[in-house]
Amino acid sequence: MSQKKFLDSVDKVIVGLNQERAETQVMMKTFFRVLTHRLPKGRKPEDIEIQAAVEQLKDVHRMAGLLVFATLPGSVLTLPAIYALGKRFDIEFLPSAFQKDEQTSKDNLDSQDKL
Repeated sequence: MSQKKFLDSVDKVIVGLNQERAETQVMMKTFFRVLTHRLPKGRKPEDIEIQAAVEQLKDVHRMAGLLVFATLPGSVLTLPAIYALGKRFDIEFLPSAFQKDEQTSKDNLDSQDKL
């Protein structure tokens, strides 16, 4: 793997992790509003905000699961194997920030094939 490809992949991971961090902060604020909306000056979150927070909570669990597998010896082999097994059974192991990136690159490949 060339140095540029390696740096690009590291950059994608960092961008994805930063996006997950930002989404998790929004999730926490939404859940806090759910808990405090009956207090004076509290604001009840919209249903769409609650749905987005629940989806982000699923991403937090996915990240925690990936972290467990990433710390195990042999994770270079087990993580791609688990990902491939999940794709076979339509189980998504990647958080949404990484799914979007994967879908974008898949769309780019499809458009190149059509040319």
